[in-house]
Amino acid sequence: MLSADHGEHSWNVKLISKTRIASEGAGQIVVEKNVAYIAHLIGEGITMVDVSDPGSPKVIAKVAPPLRSHSHKVQVADDLMLVNNERYKKNEPWVGGLRVFDVADPASPREIGFLETGGKGVHRMWYTGGRYAHITAHQDGFTDYIYCIVDLSDPTKPEIVSRFWLPGMHEAGGEQRTWDQDKRFRAHGPPMVCGDRVYLGWTDGGFTTLDISDILHPKMLAHLNFCPPFGGLFHTVLPLPRRDLLVVTQEAHVDFCQEPEKYAWIIDNRVETNPIPVSTIQVESEGFDRKGGRFGPHNIHENRPGSFIDDEYVYITYFNGGLRIIDIRDKYRPREAGWFIPACPEGQSAVQTNDVFVDDHGLIYLVDRWDGSMYILRFTGRE
Repeated sequence: MLSADHGEHSWNVKLISKTRIASEGAGQIVVEKNVAYIAHLIGEGITMVDVSDPGSPKVIAKVAPPLRSHSHKVQVADDLMLVNNERYKKNEPWVGGLRVFDVADPASPREIGFLETGGKGVHRMWYTGGRYAHITAHQDGFTDYIYCIVDLSDPTKPEIVSRFWLPGMHEAGGEQRTWDQDKRFRAHGPPMVCGDRVYLGWTDGGFTTLDISDILHPKMLAHLNFCPPFGGLFHTVLPLPRRDLLVVTQEAHVDFCQEPEKYAWIIDNRVETNPIPVSTIQVESEGFDRKGGRFGPHNIHENRPGSFIDDEYVYITYFNGGLRIIDIRDKYRPREAGWFIPACPEGQSAVQTNDVFVDDHGLIYLVDRWDGSMYILRFTGRE
């Protein structure tokens, strides 16, 4: 049985290195061409780390954060780095939007473009190269964040070319809310793109499958919401197209688990207009509700092109529960196959493992929400 104390614990996972890379924790990490790009919550901006020697990573560059906004999400492809600008809590001043950098030389990043979105800015992004990026952005006239497609054909002048929102979100257009006042309909994301489909979580609004075969006119193919009776904060919708499955995470959001039930779900997507939940992912959880901080699902390895593509095991961060690796070969009976829980960082009440990325060599990268350390691991339990 896994202990819920504050020490380091692992099963079927080997620690390769732990590197202090910043003074602040991180929201996202992606690895491209042997460089890890880490986006911090506030105060540190973006850190670039050379991971060509995974046993001895080296910081090679930093990008400062914008004003008092935070830039806690990052995407890298085609020698471009996209960074979100989002208002952090009630900080003033701030600027909301999307920054574009040239990272042909990752040791010398150059900002080359900016898209001002208005509102609170950009929360999540998906960009794997080519002409279009996909973002969730808050814009004036809407109740909350919506889905936007951004044209990067000229990366110095990014432009929103189409948008999608759930009915009731466009206040300026005269739409009326269709949800209870204690719920939040918000495009959270990231928008996960697979061919001409986009899969997107909408916080308390469930998740959608969108058809973007006409890039200028996204349309909804499916919408599923089981909040209530379960909790909300639908976060990531990971498509596994070879198996006609979706893995859907609901973000744990309150310390000490003081919120309705939230899970990671396995969804049968053989009929994409009628997605059906077939199982929930259950992990070793005894005592974690008393450990401090959040416990439960959050980010998931996204199977980005160029990374490790895996439709048999999923890699999910569980905040004070660290990294959990789940065997989903039997979609009806997911089971844990490994875990790595870092020791509680000095000055924190608990570890808050926040994001995970698995590179094309199978190395696993972890970052904490509050602590500025990066872990590199290897899963040894694959059957």
